[in-house]
Amino acid sequence: MFDDLQSDGLGEGRKRERPGQPARPLADREVPLGPPSTSIADAVHAWLDGEVTESQARRGESGRDVDFWKRLDEDLVARRRLRTPAHLHAQIMNALPMHAPTLITPWWRREFVVTPSSALVVGTTLVVMAAAATAFVFRLPQ
Repeated sequence: MFDDLQSDGLGEGRKRERPGQPARPLADREVPLGPPSTSIADAVHAWLDGEVTESQARRGESGRDVDFWKRLDEDLVARRRLRTPAHLHAQIMNALPMHAPTLITPWWRREFVVTPSSALVVGTTLVVMAAAATAFVFRLPQ
């Protein structure tokens, strides 16, 4: 390997060989050829359903899945035991209104406001609908 200390081409003679590590051989290792498996083994499904024992589910390559589900179950058990602190529960309950909110005026009695953009949209829609109806009437067979 060479270090190029001058990348702009001025120091063509200043390349030196790096006293680095010798090339290491690649270690033999198993690499899966297909896509990664996202499914759980049938034995693990049966164990989660309570049909087989844990030792039966650990046979083969499903030991990691069993460990994962056991850790998940332990975490869930610990979280189920957690309780909301009393002061937080009181704050939540105090923030809720004492009565259901009521509507001051019904929607049909409220002020009707027409903005220029909504008037333009309604007008354009009416013109297009009138043109379509006229075209339909003129195309009727006599």
